[in-house]
Amino acid sequence: MFDINFESLLRTEAFIGNISDRLQDSRRFWTDFVAPFTFGEIDDIFHTGGRGLWADLDPLYAAEKADTDPGKGPLRRDDTYFRAATGMNRPGSLMAVRPTELVLGVDGGYFESTFGVNYPALHEEGDAETNLPARPVYELIVAGERFTERLGHLGEQWQREEIAILERSLR
Repeated sequence: MFDINFESLLRTEAFIGNISDRLQDSRRFWTDFVAPFTFGEIDDIFHTGGRGLWADLDPLYAAEKADTDPGKGPLRRDDTYFRAATGMNRPGSLMAVRPTELVLGVDGGYFESTFGVNYPALHEEGDAETNLPARPVYELIVAGERFTERLGHLGEQWQREEIAILERSLR
């Protein structure tokens, strides 16, 4: 004769259901893992001149900027764009978090209304008419395998943490 412990089986099924439900809502993944990592990547892009890919400043403009804003590189005159791009809840920043989606960037409307031009978009694309070279920020985040690989690691870390939280709740 043998004995089947249905209570243990039911608890296991409930635990698996809870894990599945919990992993359907990625909001903590977006806010605690992806956003800070992305802000760090953007910070790196600003501090390294587009990871060495941005065009140098026009020599006349560079000389003027050295007098008026010493030590400020491309796209860093008053740091409005930099601050908006490297953090949430800052003027010009854009962040929308949903269970299965993260929208992260800068609010072009804010820059348009504040400065008369959406200069982040202008710099991202460049402008042939004014001879402004492209200095992409967001395009460089996803360039190469670094971003995708790191997101995979962050996703695994988030899943392990979510499972551990549920395990602790069973004790």
